Amino acid sequence: MCRIVTEHTAKGTDYELLAVVTVFEEGINKQTVKKLNRFSHKRLVLIDRAEGYEVKA
Repeated sequence: MCRIVTEHTAKGTDYELLAVVTVFEEGINKQTVKKLNRFSHKRLVLIDRAEGYEVKA
């Protein structure tokens, strides 16, 4: 199975720029991720391999 990863930036309470990375559960599709996380345009896919996860852009 694969997992979808989204990345975006946000400002913290002290106005520091933060990188927010969200890893969604296995089996969720791309359309559901778009509905849940509308402000993120960068999406990656993590594919589960025997030796670990492989990242695909």
